[in-house]
Amino acid sequence: MSEGSSSRDERAVIAKAVDLLESLAGQRAGLGVSELARRAGISKSTAFRVLGSLERDGLVDRIGTGYQIGGVVRRLARNAVLPNPEIVRDALVPFVADLFVLTGQTVHVAVLDGAQVVYLTKLFGHRQAPTRPCPDDRFPAHGVAIGKALLAYDHASSNDLEAVPLKAFTNCTTTDPAALRAQFMEIRSAGIAFDADEARIGVSAVAVPLRGPDGAVVAALSITHASTDPAAPRYAEHVRNAGAAAAPALRRALTQLSAGESG
Repeated sequence: MSEGSSSRDERAVIAKAVDLLESLAGQRAGLGVSELARRAGISKSTAFRVLGSLERDGLVDRIGTGYQIGGVVRRLARNAVLPNPEIVRDALVPFVADLFVLTGQTVHVAVLDGAQVVYLTKLFGHRQAPTRPCPDDRFPAHGVAIGKALLAYDHASSNDLEAVPLKAFTNCTTTDPAALRAQFMEIRSAGIAFDADEARIGVSAVAVPLRGPDGAVVAALSITHASTDPAAPRYAEHVRNAGAAAAPALRRALTQLSAGESG
């Protein structure tokens, strides 16, 4: 095979991969090989082979017999919107520490990645509530206050929740799309989000959204506590105050980052 022929073959494979990825864009439920082949205009056998390569590289994830956009692509997309999560984390660490000292409870900072929250900071409290299931520092956003605080302001991601059945982690988890929409309206009105026993029985949380320089919500701050904690009613005020203090620092950090990149 000549060098020119090899280059054309490589370009053809890349084009097929791009077509398949574009076919998966916005799909939360996952698509099967036959449907993806039809959308991309290629044979089923070719689609299966290319999808196998994309899966090995983390560009697509296999869900049962279907496929969806993989973690590598989601991270790239998130970083395009939030170029440097470390900047967010570092800007908020002092306020996380203050909130931890004030309450003795576990404090989180997270950002949204599609239908999941990605935790940037976790500071575990002395009176730590039972650990929530949180593999790989991710958790489905609909099941936790910090996720709801982010979803309420991200219409694309919140709309995507209606595409697939939502997992119930306990009998308290909100999985009905209409009920979630009502919660998101309340969160936007009050500027604060709650969950009670939704991710794990005995564990509750309160969270506030944090806005960037353009006014868009880019992160959220939360306290996780035992549902029976007698001090729980005060935590909402503490989180609100911490969020109000942290927001200007976050905006300054992201503004400086943007100015540095443009310069």
